[in-house]
Amino acid sequence: MRRAPVTVRSVSAQDLPALRPLWDEFCTLATASSVSAAPQDVLDRVSTALAESAAATEAGLPPTYRLLLATMDDEPVGFASLSVVGHGLLTDSAAVVVDAVHVADQHRKRGIGTALLREAVVLADEVGAGDVVVNTPTRGRDVNRFYARQGFAPLVVRRSAPVAALRRRLGVEPRLDPRDTTIDLSPVQRTLRRRAVLTRRPVRP
Repeated sequence: MRRAPVTVRSVSAQDLPALRPLWDEFCTLATASSVSAAPQDVLDRVSTALAESAAATEAGLPPTYRLLLATMDDEPVGFASLSVVGHGLLTDSAAVVVDAVHVADQHRKRGIGTALLREAVVLADEVGAGDVVVNTPTRGRDVNRFYARQGFAPLVVRRSAPVAALRRRLGVEPRLDPRDTTIDLSPVQRTLRRRAVLTRRPVRP
């Protein structure tokens, strides 16, 4: 039986509800791979990113974000989230960052991920980016193999730690907002408290 062709298109905020089942599946797999699942307000954040990118293009500037939807026979089968980042200390040009790529489990090995990556290259050409960067889970062996076959090589190891955990580990007290007037303290009491909060505790070697 002939396979239905894969169609990839950019989506708008109005299309986001149709992506919810795919997003829920992606979060479940990410959690199983020891990757923190994205917050539940992700669709609101994507809507904001789409609006900001649309405003940039209306102002004659390059797009800053693109959300792609892959379909087969009008059925959503995969998505990709792409962000454009500017020049950094270690880069000479902008880059397209593939924040996430997901293909529905029953539709894998049909070229859908490759089709989504092609659109990342299209966006890179559009904005004049010199590189396409992908985020991959450290334990996602199949995912990393897929990207390696496409020519992606390891560049850096990106480590992440919750701020609360780092604060405890490094002995840094939370900062008190000087503009905070919700606590009924005298000016002298407020100054003393601020000094106490901002003083770092000794760090054990």
